[in-house]
Amino acid sequence: MLDNEEKYQIVLDLDRDRIRAIVRESYTAVRDMLSTDPRVTEEAFVASIDPYLNSNRVTNAVTLYLPSKQYPEMRIEVNLRRKSVIARMANRKKQAYVNHFLTNL
Repeated sequence: MLDNEEKYQIVLDLDRDRIRAIVRESYTAVRDMLSTDPRVTEEAFVASIDPYLNSNRVTNAVTLYLPSKQYPEMRIEVNLRRKSVIARMANRKKQAYVNHFLTNL
């Protein structure tokens, strides 16, 4: 029999594997499209989403930083509910170029 705490526990139905796959693909896409070497490894970038996936809180967007030598301000916003990503960076033309592909993931 369940006690009251377990009975009323809220469990989020997030597709964690799909979100990790999208984050991994966004890393690869940004690296290839911009011909740049990010300062974080792919494994570290994908692992940076885990604290948000393991918590019971869902925000509108989670920001993951993906700096490189050419684009030190680059960040990727992940919407956990929609399982989508978009890039934010200072160069608007490059941002539009990258987001054109990322929105199709």
